[in-house]
Amino acid sequence: MNIEIKELENNQKALTIEIPEEIVMEKIDNVYRQINASTKLKGFRPGKIPRNLLRTYYWEKVKTQTINDLVPDYFQKAIDEKKLQILGQPEFGKELEVKEKAPLSFKVIINTWPRIDLPEDYKKIEVAEEKAEVTEEHIQKALQELQNQHAKYQVVTDRPIKESDQVILNYKSSDIESGTSIEEIKDAIIEVGSDKFLPALSRNLIGMNKGEEKEFEETFPEDFANEKLAGKKIGFKILVNEIKEKILPDIDEDFAKDLGDYTLPKLKEEIAGNIKKQFDEQSRNKMKNYLTDKLVDMTSIDPPEIMIKNEIEAMIHDIKIGLGNQGKKLNESEANIKKLNTDLREGAIKKAKTSLALYEIACREGIEVAEEEIENQVKQVAMMYRQDVEQIRKSLKGEMEKSLREQKTVDFLLKPKEQSSDKAESGQNKNAV
Repeated sequence: MNIEIKELENNQKALTIEIPEEIVMEKIDNVYRQINASTKLKGFRPGKIPRNLLRTYYWEKVKTQTINDLVPDYFQKAIDEKKLQILGQPEFGKELEVKEKAPLSFKVIINTWPRIDLPEDYKKIEVAEEKAEVTEEHIQKALQELQNQHAKYQVVTDRPIKESDQVILNYKSSDIESGTSIEEIKDAIIEVGSDKFLPALSRNLIGMNKGEEKEFEETFPEDFANEKLAGKKIGFKILVNEIKEKILPDIDEDFAKDLGDYTLPKLKEEIAGNIKKQFDEQSRNKMKNYLTDKLVDMTSIDPPEIMIKNEIEAMIHDIKIGLGNQGKKLNESEANIKKLNTDLREGAIKKAKTSLALYEIACREGIEVAEEEIENQVKQVAMMYRQDVEQIRKSLKGEMEKSLREQKTVDFLLKPKEQSSDKAESGQNKNAV
């Protein structure tokens, strides 16, 4: 594959890409074979139609299929080979001619990331490490969380419902305004105060006894996740079938052994190690934020509008996920989305500037991401979300490469600071973030 690049104005580049003749002919032959196998032509059996007749009737289809199969693939290969960071959609030339026994040449104009005028001072940014010690209080809190996760429940009949009880109940819900029934469930199980089900039910259960019935009303917010309830006044009727008290296990040697054949000291040691890893990650994130803030201060360029737009879209996507985890949904009315775009713009500009600064440093320092690193990331994501590897590769490869490159660039910038901070005594990190 031959690739020619011509620099244009405003960070645009014109690429001329030539696909070798042998690749083009192999694709043309494959397309002809596919057509031959599936085509019925009077006087010929499927698969036995002469090539000249296929060309007469189906040459336009062969050309279109060849272009569709080869051009996007070789365009991406050219981008990868020349390590170009592109913005927006490429603009392919309209004149594209497929010929037999000839290479296929096509032109495309792309918008690329601008190189920025970043002073060499980026190498002198001092970032001190913030160290946090794991205390006995941290360990006890983690043990209590494990204790709560391994609680058992015991039926009680001699008292009303209290916080943390597990309650089995029947309930009906209906729309007060329309009078229509919404839901009716028997033997629903909820933990009072956990808010994992309907908070309104949880609040109204406290103080009730087994066999007791109750009716109440609740008005739900407009952004409530369940569309049947969102923004409506709902009537509930509940019947308590059973009350179970949460019984917490003692935090002792038996408890530790049940969690994986630990001794209690060994369990505490592992918990302390996990907490230390969390603290180290938090410290590193603070160091990274401090570093990138300094880089942004050095960056005077205005990011391309398309970068800002992409960052805003990514931020809105994260907001949707966050709200969904809380049982809510984003108001996607035109007015609200417009307001969000305005509110998020400043943060999006900062994110875009950060990416441009890290990209500039990566280019200067020769920091690259190996194909193997990207492929490992693709496979991990595909496995995590149980999706097709090829689909993940096509849709997320570019974003993964960007993320990995930025991570390696931050590692490069922080590494000397991390080494020097290890030599410093505790308490002397006066510039800690």
